[in-house]
Amino acid sequence: MGESSPVLGVSSQLHYVQTRDGRRLRTMTSGRPADTLVVLEAGLGVSGLYWTLVQALLPAHVCAVAYERSGYGGSDVTADPRDLNSLASDLEDVIDKYPHRRLVLVGHSWGGPIVRTVAARRVAAGSVVSGVVLVDHTDENADYLLTESMRKTFSTLAAVTVLLARVGLMRPLSALAMRGLPREVRRATREATYSRASARTAAAEMVHVVDGLTELRRHPPVLEQVPVHVISAQRTGFLDRSHRADLMTAHRITADSFSMGRFVPAPESNHMVPICEPELIAEQIRLLV
Repeated sequence: MGESSPVLGVSSQLHYVQTRDGRRLRTMTSGRPADTLVVLEAGLGVSGLYWTLVQALLPAHVCAVAYERSGYGGSDVTADPRDLNSLASDLEDVIDKYPHRRLVLVGHSWGGPIVRTVAARRVAAGSVVSGVVLVDHTDENADYLLTESMRKTFSTLAAVTVLLARVGLMRPLSALAMRGLPREVRRATREATYSRASARTAAAEMVHVVDGLTELRRHPPVLEQVPVHVISAQRTGFLDRSHRADLMTAHRITADSFSMGRFVPAPESNHMVPICEPELIAEQIRLLV
């Protein structure tokens, strides 16, 4: 049984699902058990709690599940490498715990490569994937993300993230990114995201980003006959000011690469589309369910 969450609202519950190797991952479930399952994958370094605004806009007749990857919030820590393959396997474990006939996968930022990897695996195995929504996702068609310079940047960010968490500066620095969430949700998301354990987890994911994207460039996920909606933020933020145009171009290329791809601009959003324009994401999900 799940427990009601005053943070997520009376219609949402916290559950724990077990991975194939025995770890527990905390999920945030809204709606009710249904034929249609929507799973929301978070970006790098953040608890899935920030999907709350999107979940609140989804139809009650679908089961919508956000979750925390290992090491964030209420999910167990793991010493295993946090590479793309491992993250995808954890997402598959979450999906398998919720009975469904139709599946829509939604991935924000680094969650985009994770859901694409899983969707391609499931299609190859003969499972039905009703659609994929990529929300300002980390895109291998953005050349700057595959450079050795970016690899060094991620390594530096990993070390700095752990240091800032150790001295207690991560939470105040997160205020801008989480602005727009209801106060209680914002507080819960920050507590689940910016602990020392979560910082170590984020660092462990960062060091694998370039290799993961390089592999996707070499072997793009095959999603024939699967609708793929690519939402692209149109406003720059503090961290992507010099690369926003490159990323928007990459998103268009990715949308065009799928037989049922669709490019969806998010005119009022910076990178944090789930907070800036949750209604836009919910609309794309509704089109697929």
